[in-house]
Amino acid sequence: MPERHWIRGLHRDIKGGAFDWLMCCVVACVASGAAVHVQEVTRNRRTVWDRVYTAAQATRGEAAYQESCGVCHGDGLRGTDEGPALAGRVFEQHWFEDSVKNLFTKMQTRMPADAPGSLADAAYLDIVAYLLKVNGFPAGEKELPLDVESLGRIQIVGEGGPGAIPDSALVQVVGCLTRDPNNSWTVIHTTEPVRTRDPEASKPDALNASKGAPLGTHTFRLLDVPQLDPAIRAGHKVEVKGFLIRRPGDDRLNVTSLQTISPSCDP
Repeated sequence: MPERHWIRGLHRDIKGGAFDWLMCCVVACVASGAAVHVQEVTRNRRTVWDRVYTAAQATRGEAAYQESCGVCHGDGLRGTDEGPALAGRVFEQHWFEDSVKNLFTKMQTRMPADAPGSLADAAYLDIVAYLLKVNGFPAGEKELPLDVESLGRIQIVGEGGPGAIPDSALVQVVGCLTRDPNNSWTVIHTTEPVRTRDPEASKPDALNASKGAPLGTHTFRLLDVPQLDPAIRAGHKVEVKGFLIRRPGDDRLNVTSLQTISPSCDP
């Protein structure tokens, strides 16, 4: 068939209903692609229960720990007068609902206390594997990778899976600042609290990224609020960082920083 006739025929088919069939195929392909993407994201989500390190890696980490960390944190990560324990309840409080990336980064940038960053990155990663072993997470066939993006996808959670952030954790929320008749500050309609490792006010770029954060349903009473900038007022959309104190019907934040994101809480 000459090309122009074939094109006219295709046009008639589309007008006659083939277009509907074609669109169904397109929609099916898009849906299939979306499903593949969702499956890929799901596959990329891992926890420390997914056997993310090897026994050999933890053994190397134990040797590195004894040489560089044991004097402060003690045998078996039990802690000393010089440094806190790194196992058991203390580990849970400090690291549950956080990522292996943040654990690695903190060790890499702040340990040992008298010589931060003095070890090779591979040694820090081996020590992370040792911490996971001592805290009861199972070993597997593949080592923790020296890749922060991959480490960021591995969550530190309890055996039952993700849960609420533990009491006393340092968190940040975004919400609406209010003041009650007793002159106490409260932040309402907040986002879910998320862990943070920095108690100081966020830098402008991070703060700007929070402007579009959709508000939530949580309320936190604010304790030990520092002297506020006079420009910060009730009704502002704010970022609050502080230590989480959970009480039935009265959740609180012991504030470390508070700053305005927007002068209005309106969407």
